[in-house]
Amino acid sequence: MVVKPERRALVFGAGKTGRGFIAHLLALSGYRIAFVEKAQELVALLRKRGKYQIHIMGAPEKDIAIGGFETLSSQEEELIADRIISASVVFVSIGGPNLPEIAPQLARGVGFAAVKERREPLNVILCENYFQPGKWLRQLVRDRLTGRGREWFDRHVGIVEALVLRSSVEPTPEMKLQEPLSLQAQDLWEMPADKGAFVGDVPQVEGLVAIENFQGALIRKLFTYNAINAVIAYPGYLKGYQLLSEAANDPELIKVARQASEESGEALCKTFGFDAQEQKRMGEAAIEKFQKREIVDPIERNAHDPLRKLGLHDRLIGPACLALESGIKPVALSQAIGAALHYDHPSDSAAQALQATIREKGVRGAIREVCEIDPEGELGKLVIAAFQRWSVERER
Repeated sequence: MVVKPERRALVFGAGKTGRGFIAHLLALSGYRIAFVEKAQELVALLRKRGKYQIHIMGAPEKDIAIGGFETLSSQEEELIADRIISASVVFVSIGGPNLPEIAPQLARGVGFAAVKERREPLNVILCENYFQPGKWLRQLVRDRLTGRGREWFDRHVGIVEALVLRSSVEPTPEMKLQEPLSLQAQDLWEMPADKGAFVGDVPQVEGLVAIENFQGALIRKLFTYNAINAVIAYPGYLKGYQLLSEAANDPELIKVARQASEESGEALCKTFGFDAQEQKRMGEAAIEKFQKREIVDPIERNAHDPLRKLGLHDRLIGPACLALESGIKPVALSQAIGAALHYDHPSDSAAQALQATIREKGVRGAIREVCEIDPEGELGKLVIAAFQRWSVERER
């Protein structure tokens, strides 16, 4: 009888995506999971409880309990390196700006793998909504390696970007009372990943789908799904809504969301050759998902970190610029950008930093610095006009 070796997965980040999406797919696929987490309170709670529940919103029959995992503190460098050596696959979900924090740990594990002459390739799958995280992390790790370690890294390690299509949110008070680590998650199960970035075979993980033209798909998702989300979330916040589904059922906001979807969709089709009807269906599917009242998703979570989301290559400025390049006037997208510049939730440090920049440099200075666009250009003028309209609206 041939005994198959145990499949092991290392997951950097035990937050909502790590626990509520990545670990769920890995558990369904029979992997033994080890989390690496820097928040010491979360490390302690995961170790104490040893399990947690995932509740699938709108499909309770698909709920699952996740257990049998190991939890490592990000400070346990020797153990992390050891788990990298034995891992069949590594996943990363820590927030794009935090990637430099794990580069030394990955480099150390790769170095040990080279010394021990590991034969199997190692794929590191990035679940980050961030601009070119794979290219950045590869350089961060490679810069820390020399000689044999660098050679092994270049030949045997794939740094693979993936799309996170499932949102996981906080549990209801009743769920949290029963299990403090529990999460609510959307009934979505596919994780598209960049086929060309894998080294060796694609890891056998439920829902992991290797696709061609990944960068086009990534931009499409960001400029469609994420863009529509932002077009609803930021004006929804200014209109006083607490939940995304509430804002997504506001007739005025949905009209703007559909217009924004048309602006970005037409630009995407012209640039990447996507089918127009398929693109329209994708936009409508996103709107329908956001409108589902059984998905209790706070606007605050969706609008979080406006500094990043107002970046040149992100979900609002990116499709607005692409639209202009395609000869399309991004009126609805500009409305959302103007609303995002007003986002001032008191518990969001990025929102507070954004408002401080606007107070110090004015909206024109903020547009130049945060969005990296010319305030006197066509898009800049549209955004300033929208910002001013929202200023008047908020004073009523």
